[in-house]
Amino acid sequence: MIYGYLRVSTDEQDINSQKQGVDTFAKTKNLQIDKYITDEGVSGGKDPKRRNLGPLLEKLGKGDILIASEISRLGRDLYMVMDILHFCMERECIIYTVKDNFVLGDDIQSKVLAFAFGLSAEIERQMIRQRTKEGLKLRVKNGILLGRPIGIRSNQKNTSEKVDSRKDEILIALQYGASQRAIAKKIGIDRNTLYRYLIEWGYKLTEEEKKEYELSREKKEASLRQLHYKESEFCIVSLQRSRIIELIKENKTIPEIHSELSTFTYEQIYDSILCDPEYNNLYRSHGQRLIKKVKL
Repeated sequence: MIYGYLRVSTDEQDINSQKQGVDTFAKTKNLQIDKYITDEGVSGGKDPKRRNLGPLLEKLGKGDILIASEISRLGRDLYMVMDILHFCMERECIIYTVKDNFVLGDDIQSKVLAFAFGLSAEIERQMIRQRTKEGLKLRVKNGILLGRPIGIRSNQKNTSEKVDSRKDEILIALQYGASQRAIAKKIGIDRNTLYRYLIEWGYKLTEEEKKEYELSREKKEASLRQLHYKESEFCIVSLQRSRIIELIKENKTIPEIHSELSTFTYEQIYDSILCDPEYNNLYRSHGQRLIKKVKL
């Protein structure tokens, strides 16, 4: 198959002039265009997969020919063009460009050129990966949590709305001596969930209730860590929960929290906040929000 590829990035440019040039070139080579593929009003900086060029490249096979008016029609970015040419070389198809008289075929010169293009593109990808790693290291150093927030399930959101709407009723029941177990059962929530809300509301638990709540939380945290992360890859430690939450609510960043808790390494504090659902989401709305206001 012989394909003609035409691309203009603005309405002011005329795609017909490109077509005429490709037609004339094809006649001089005794070639007959089987199909034209066009991208009108599309920037050359756009990924080929998001242009009509992408599906065309996937169709190309051994001996197929692609003709374009000039090499910049394939892409504006040098490394993008290199990738396209290297891809075509691997498919053993031929590329002609009219204005710059470029030919990528099955001769030794083309093979050397395609190899050079492929090597250059790989070097650039390696450099991009290195810059990305350096950027991520800087984000970690400044106290920005990597990855997405640990999501709150929809039933957790519903639970929050249900408990908050009955806050007064719960506190009055406690004043009249109702047991927390009975209140939790009546509302339809776990007793430890009720403990958590009581702590948030400033209600003082007994020492026995605190121990029960902390033990339950530790088990839940271990389960969530296993679900979201491979613990062996992180320096997770047990931090004093009330103190960490207090520091986060004071809008402290992770570097500042580390200076307050110097008995732990920076990595231990960072990874513990990263892997704990409550710390993670709370920190993103406090210290991390302030960091992101400053251009790093």
